[in-house]
Amino acid sequence: MMKLSLMQAVVDTLNDSHASPIADTILAAWGQDPGSARYFRASANFVFMFTRGDQPCILRFSHASERTADAIHAELAYLDHLAAREVPVARPIQSLSGRFVESVATPLGTFHAVVFERLTGQQYDIDELSLAQFTRWGSALGSLHQAAEGYAGAGRLSIHDHLQTVAQQLPAHEGSALRQLALLERQLTALPKNGQSFGLIHYDFELDNLIWSSQQVRIVDFDDCAMYWFTADIAFALRDLFADQAAQIDTSEERFRAFIAGYREIRQVSDQELAQLGLFLRVHNLVMFAKLLRAADIDAQTAPAWIADLQDRLLGKAQTYRESFAAGE
Repeated sequence: MMKLSLMQAVVDTLNDSHASPIADTILAAWGQDPGSARYFRASANFVFMFTRGDQPCILRFSHASERTADAIHAELAYLDHLAAREVPVARPIQSLSGRFVESVATPLGTFHAVVFERLTGQQYDIDELSLAQFTRWGSALGSLHQAAEGYAGAGRLSIHDHLQTVAQQLPAHEGSALRQLALLERQLTALPKNGQSFGLIHYDFELDNLIWSSQQVRIVDFDDCAMYWFTADIAFALRDLFADQAAQIDTSEERFRAFIAGYREIRQVSDQELAQLGLFLRVHNLVMFAKLLRAADIDAQTAPAWIADLQDRLLGKAQTYRESFAAGE
């Protein structure tokens, strides 16, 4: 989640048709059908849809204060690794200068940008999935992890980096969160770590990052990929099934069992590893808590209503996490 002040600055450049001179400046490095770029969303990155030679494409860019070019290059190297192993992922498109990542100076600062092919297919909400689709979802994650085993590429953050950042960002008055951090760090030291259990995970294998067709489930948005225990990816993927609460994880629930059955069609995961899902979901929530506090940097009294409302929702989510940390003490 980017700082809301940055989000507001870019969204303020949109015209009535959701075009932006910032996106157009960045897309000069790739070229686009004239005036085709339109704002789609902003969260960790800004995303615009556009066409080039009538080919649908996606522009993704992030401010240099939020993400480094090296981290994006490491993400793309991982995509190359996965594609070589026939994992269906969205591929990046070279710029006119032959680069996959362009760093572009704009009136709002430097942005690091990448363009992807836009995949077509179906997307679903979790309540729309059949049990058979839960099984396909699990199989897709199993295939991803199978391809990721032993990947030696560097340049992506790890779970330990994430927790170190949390320690640096949390204010001293967030006592429950800081105690949760200390507890999680102790629990993680007891987990075995090897090439079969630990590697580069997607981190956000939720349904909004999956494109379904009759033949395959294709995967997008690897921008948060990080070095974690593979089991964490299962916990993060199924967050909505658990209402984002470790205490609500039910491994006997039929949709969960269908997902795990699909995963086990491709790759083994033990019941002992599944017992760690709550631990990893608590890690995720603590990391997200710190991100939410960092993002909420606007003055709600002077900000436009839409961004003030968004900050209010983010702080409400942060309060939910804060209460869960206290309840777990």
